[in-house]
Amino acid sequence: MKPTSNTQQMRKAAVLCCLLLCSVLLGGCWDRREVNDVAFVMGTGLDKEGDQYRVTMQIALPGQLGSSGSTGGGGGTSGTKSYYLESKTGPSFRGASTEEQREVSRTLNYSHRRVLLLGETLAREGINKMMDVIARIPQNRLSSLVVITKGSAMEMLQADAPIEQYPAEMVRELNFSYMKNPRSVKLLMNSVLLEGIDPVVPVMSLVKNGPDSLKDKKTNIQVDGLAVFRQDRLTGVIDNHLSRFLLLGMEQAKETEIFIPPPKGRGYISVHLIENKVHIKPFIRGNEIRMTIHMNCNGNVKENETSFDISREENLKWLEQQTVEEIKRELGEAVKEIQQKYHSDVLGLGRAIITNHPDEWKRIKPQWEQLYPKVEVTIDPVVHIENIGAVTKPFGVKKEQIQNE
Repeated sequence: MKPTSNTQQMRKAAVLCCLLLCSVLLGGCWDRREVNDVAFVMGTGLDKEGDQYRVTMQIALPGQLGSSGSTGGGGGTSGTKSYYLESKTGPSFRGASTEEQREVSRTLNYSHRRVLLLGETLAREGINKMMDVIARIPQNRLSSLVVITKGSAMEMLQADAPIEQYPAEMVRELNFSYMKNPRSVKLLMNSVLLEGIDPVVPVMSLVKNGPDSLKDKKTNIQVDGLAVFRQDRLTGVIDNHLSRFLLLGMEQAKETEIFIPPPKGRGYISVHLIENKVHIKPFIRGNEIRMTIHMNCNGNVKENETSFDISREENLKWLEQQTVEEIKRELGEAVKEIQQKYHSDVLGLGRAIITNHPDEWKRIKPQWEQLYPKVEVTIDPVVHIENIGAVTKPFGVKKEQIQNE
């Protein structure tokens, strides 16, 4: 039996009503935000000035990014920069940011922030307040990389950094070339809250790209070492030389070159360590605590400006042993500095006790701050040189001048 015309009309009306009801449930674009209405913050600098906090924001100018004819200053056309700086002070970090929003015609957006720069003065007073602001607002990226600046963080955000489009990007790239796992906001927070280990963050500063006689000099950014903390407060800076060995002990060294003098004559042999593994083994008897840092390093020879023949097996073993002694000496000096001068456990000696002897940690935890500087640390590296290069004997040295032993 065929449906009547009235029945067909009723079905059509029911379908139409369902479609109308469904359209009510659609969200539409009522909360849309156009790109032209948003200011993307690529880097933030935090400083302490008296009792006020200064917040400096590096805001990307999309119209200048990737433009042709850039002449420095961050890569803008006709000498203009690809970023804009906004800096304000306030009684708190959030208060200063609120003041900045008053002068920016677009809504500040932090979801693309690459780096967070902390001035040295601020870091010495403690970073917990800053961490609260970052963690409380979901828009903030916990993957943003953190560095400590020598001097003002605001000044570093004004660097020319001609290789990159804006200084924040240069800071980010330097972090990745310096450490295996750069210190992000998340990692920094974890190390502040975790028992048995203290935070460590790269230190950076401004530098000219050449001598005074060089024309059209630019200001660049360089890594100056490591900032070591005691809980949330910066206690000291390890210089660039010792920091390379400290990174080895932390298993965070990206690339380390060690220069070994020959047994006779002048010059150096450059040993480039390409990978290393670290294991810390604690020994506890009462309040007597000893630690052994076992290291297994692999490397290559990058340069031999001496007349010493390292192609001979016994000479290569001598070079490996000399590299071992250099690691012991320099890392031992770095450990002594962080233990006795800065009282900062960035190597995680306390963490090794927690992992291997949790019951002992419960006993010594209340007095760990007093025991830590007295912990006896032994460094036990093993170095294996895998490759000495395409040229096995000293290049450009006559046969009779080559040292074989």
